[in-house]
Amino acid sequence: METLDFGKQLIKIRKARGLTQTDVAEKCNITTRTIQRIESGNVKPRSSTIKIISKTLGVDFFETENQNSKLKSHTILWYVKDLFNFKTNAMKKISILSTSILILTFICINIFSIDAQSKTPKKEEETVLKSQDKNPKKEQNTKLENQHRKVNYTKDFDEFKIEGNYVFVTKNNKHGLVTLGGKILVPCEYDRFEVGEGFIVTLNGNKKGLMNLDGETIIPCEYNRFEIEGSFIFVSKYNKYGIINLDGKTIIPCIYDKFEIEEGFVVTLNGNKKGLMNLDGETIIPCEYHRFEIEGSFVFVSKYNKHGLMNLDGKTIIPCEYDKFKVENNLVFVSKHNKHGLMNLDGKTIIPCEYDTMTIEGSFAIITKNGKTKSIQI
Repeated sequence: METLDFGKQLIKIRKARGLTQTDVAEKCNITTRTIQRIESGNVKPRSSTIKIISKTLGVDFFETENQNSKLKSHTILWYVKDLFNFKTNAMKKISILSTSILILTFICINIFSIDAQSKTPKKEEETVLKSQDKNPKKEQNTKLENQHRKVNYTKDFDEFKIEGNYVFVTKNNKHGLVTLGGKILVPCEYDRFEVGEGFIVTLNGNKKGLMNLDGETIIPCEYNRFEIEGSFIFVSKYNKYGIINLDGKTIIPCIYDKFEIEEGFVVTLNGNKKGLMNLDGETIIPCEYHRFEIEGSFVFVSKYNKHGLMNLDGKTIIPCEYDKFKVENNLVFVSKHNKHGLMNLDGKTIIPCEYDTMTIEGSFAIITKNGKTKSIQI
């Protein structure tokens, strides 16, 4: 090692250790002046002096000198060979190799990614150009031709006509409907049919039926007339009427002359008889009353000119056995055979129906019977 280099190395290592020139001199049993002259490069220290300083500071200056001289004399090839020599500094060399491999891999990935991105726009451009060259009408015709080949309409049907997503087919003078994929929605067994919004109306003679657009039968083709209102279908058969919902469930069978929907209920009519059902098809009042009127939660019913009271659960509160019937202030005035009585809306008798006259004054009922008058608190 050159004296100048040793002095510089000594300064660097001494300061790194936080030592002064005096500290080093004392530790090495050398005069401070000697240390100063070595660091300034005025003297060339002996090998024995370098060894003492090396031992004291924990640095082998001779090894540093040998490494520096080897670095100056070795070629690049030597460094490459030495890198793969794991007998010395194995962990350090493995770390260097691993880092180098990762860096090379990262560079290769970026190169391939850039190359792929440069090719993709060209490929997309070619695809766009090809799609622009296509004739939409020609493409649709090709699609229809392919479907034609998949489903042999000519062989399976007498006639067919493609309209939109459907194929209208005919066989033995009966009409049907098939999808472009070949699924039969309406079999060829109808005189005609009509495709509406969400439904297919089928017709045979004067009979009608209803299907959904998936080809499922909602109403069989056996009704003379039907009309869709909201979620209900009003149907008629042989001049009798009923109700079916859009799921095909019969709510009210076709056994009534007519019916009316009133306040969420269905009033059924047969001849001069009336009944009451709910919209689930459950009978509340059988169709055997000549008249009834819904007021709140009560139904005033009449049968053979006799009057009574029922609730909307179908429970009889007052049986139909009174000639006259009047509700006033939550009291029910009843008359039978010219005799008068009083009941409440729970059907409980307050005054039996056996008095000639009856008037209400405040909280008292003034009644007469056989010419005698008395008052009863109510």
